[in-house]
Amino acid sequence: MKRLLPLLLLAACRPETLTKTLPPDVRVDSYAQQAASRIDVLWVVDNSGSMAPRQENLAKNFQSFIDLFTRGEVDFRIAVTTTDIFKEKGAFVGNPKILTPKTPGVVAAFASNVKVGITGSPYEAGLQAAKMSLDAQAAANAPKLSMRESCLSGCQGVQTCTDACNAKSGIDFLRPDAYLYLIFVSDEEDESSDDVRYYWRSFETAKGIGNDGTVTTAAIKGPKDNTCGAAAGERYQALSDLTGGQVGSICDASFADTLKKLASNAVGLKRKFALQRKPNVSTIEVRFKYPCNENADVLTACTSVDRTACDGEAPDAVKLVCVPPQGGADGWTYEPADNVIFFSGESVPFLKAQVEFQYYEEGTGPMP
Repeated sequence: MKRLLPLLLLAACRPETLTKTLPPDVRVDSYAQQAASRIDVLWVVDNSGSMAPRQENLAKNFQSFIDLFTRGEVDFRIAVTTTDIFKEKGAFVGNPKILTPKTPGVVAAFASNVKVGITGSPYEAGLQAAKMSLDAQAAANAPKLSMRESCLSGCQGVQTCTDACNAKSGIDFLRPDAYLYLIFVSDEEDESSDDVRYYWRSFETAKGIGNDGTVTTAAIKGPKDNTCGAAAGERYQALSDLTGGQVGSICDASFADTLKKLASNAVGLKRKFALQRKPNVSTIEVRFKYPCNENADVLTACTSVDRTACDGEAPDAVKLVCVPPQGGADGWTYEPADNVIFFSGESVPFLKAQVEFQYYEEGTGPMP
């Protein structure tokens, strides 16, 4: 008994590990922010007489666009055509004509491809050019798709077989398993002959019936106030509104912020997250958890950053806590009609973030 007493006393003196526990009626809904794995991007760039500085702006700031693709390890294809439907007729321009993650010096290659010149037709028909481009790709892909379907019929759902069939298909653009993102860059109004909704329907079905949710359009266009001599580009705005795409101003001194916004849109970063229960709105708390070695620029939008849980952890441990702002142009808001949290502007959770919503259910918890 005398030998046991010191051991009992030692055990009693050991420091306790404190674990934070939540009240039983508090919910925590958790989601992972992920990017689309494959994306085909078509840039339709105005090549009329006023576009030289715009093309230069796009080339100089392309790094802001491609960074997110690289970080997300996205399998991308990037091609460029022009608004001139008489000369290029939707054909891809540049060398190489399709950029991939394996393209040497991809940023420099895009900078070269996107400088499409200023000798194009003053009749800028961006929407028609995009349609011509996609129609040409669809025609070229048709026999390859037939061979792919024949190959897939013997796979019986085995993923390795499916991957092998996709690899053997030889389809370089408008890939059946990739999202499609169209970006129009022009300082003039679109002069395509058909209604915007006609092009919308054409683009939505470019990847086949039932795949409309995998196509998005965006634009860098003139603002309504015509501050830099650019037309408002209302047709590009209308199309982007229909597909849920983003727009930026072609009058901006630098396209860096716009290209970052378009990249987030392109890779499919979610802005809306549904709550599992109706919340007591006053109790909602939102936080992101990132890897401990997350880049500092990702955390600039956080109102606070807590690295405490990273102590002694691996650099890639998802322990760093970011609290995003609430409300405003760069914060989150609760939308009661759909029971979702919506993130605006810079508050959108970045790649690989673990997004957590803590709240009491409606009718419970502390009153405001």
